[in-house]
Amino acid sequence: MEEGFLLRAVTEFVGAGLMAGEAVVIVPTPSHIEVFDEHLGRTLDLTAARTAGQLVVLDAEASLAQLLVNGQPDRQVFISFVKALLDRAEAAGNGRVRLFGEMVRLLCERNPEAAVELESLWNEVLVERPVSLLCTYRLDNFDRGVHRRLLHQITNQHSHLVPVEHYQRLESAVDRAYREVFGAEGDPTALRDLLVGGVPPKPAMPPAEAALIALRGLRTDIADAVLERARHYYTAPLSPPSYRA
Repeated sequence: MEEGFLLRAVTEFVGAGLMAGEAVVIVPTPSHIEVFDEHLGRTLDLTAARTAGQLVVLDAEASLAQLLVNGQPDRQVFISFVKALLDRAEAAGNGRVRLFGEMVRLLCERNPEAAVELESLWNEVLVERPVSLLCTYRLDNFDRGVHRRLLHQITNQHSHLVPVEHYQRLESAVDRAYREVFGAEGDPTALRDLLVGGVPPKPAMPPAEAALIALRGLRTDIADAVLERARHYYTAPLSPPSYRA
């Protein structure tokens, strides 16, 4: 997730929760704590929210260090840590909690398998609690290595996947990539719809992202070709497509 996209997403997520009377817990990296404070403070009284306990801010690096034993998440330590944190937050808000954290992102950069385990522990807690959780990863959505393994592992732990900021640009890029690889003379749209029909409905994601993921079950070389072309069209200056009649 790009920095600007991250900032906008977190600001909207946290701001909406505080304005609705919900408690908010954010566990950002040290470099992001001041940035989030600055942007959220433009429209919200963060001092009052902190004093009332409605807003809790923790350091992701320090918090993650408490939850790991020999580099792996410790279930009992995690459960105790999170439940105490949520109890504290729920008492200060209207019973609902929003939580944004970057611990999984930090762990994923060091040990992807451990990050997936940490996600699983989060889900174990959230089944029992009225909590909305937003987590972010610094992943390249058009990287073939990410698509071959890590993206699948991560998305299995979430209800929604937000792969890029600009959905319409992604839709256009994937459409053009499909047409180039499969040929405009055929029916790449029908093929795409057929493949996407086999993608599990969870997590929810943009149709274009599902179209990229669906190709993994077809052929790796074809999936890589579409992914590379989609990257080009997503990142290139916008221009109208030109297809042969």
